[in-house]
Amino acid sequence: MTQPAEPPRDEQLAVLYLQLAAATTGRGPLATRDRLLLLAGRYASHAGWQAEAETCRSLVLDSNPQHSIGHYADFNHALQSAEYQAFDRQLQRLCPPEKAEHLAAGQSVDVELPLREPPRLVAHEILVRLGRDRVE
Repeated sequence: MTQPAEPPRDEQLAVLYLQLAAATTGRGPLATRDRLLLLAGRYASHAGWQAEAETCRSLVLDSNPQHSIGHYADFNHALQSAEYQAFDRQLQRLCPPEKAEHLAAGQSVDVELPLREPPRLVAHEILVRLGRDRVE
């Protein structure tokens, strides 16, 4: 019997950053959650998950309508812009994947979840929950 293939790294990282964003919701500054959402959106976009990337973008703009991500038509356009790429590199330096994995362990985030469940479904469920949290 063969083991199911491990999801691509971009999918795993999109879910990881979404899990961290969900874990910080209501427990810290919105700016922290927004940075994690932008990193999740980055990896979602690289994974080809455009709808999830756009939801990350929308959640950030809901809490901060003046954010630079709003200067672009969508996440893909932002990632193609030299100006946004510089900001994206800053985000990656602030919370690289290794640090995100360490933070996840400290917050009891189930980093194995995207290995057991379809990662895109996990991402969707987290985004729905985050969307509900912003309304309540």
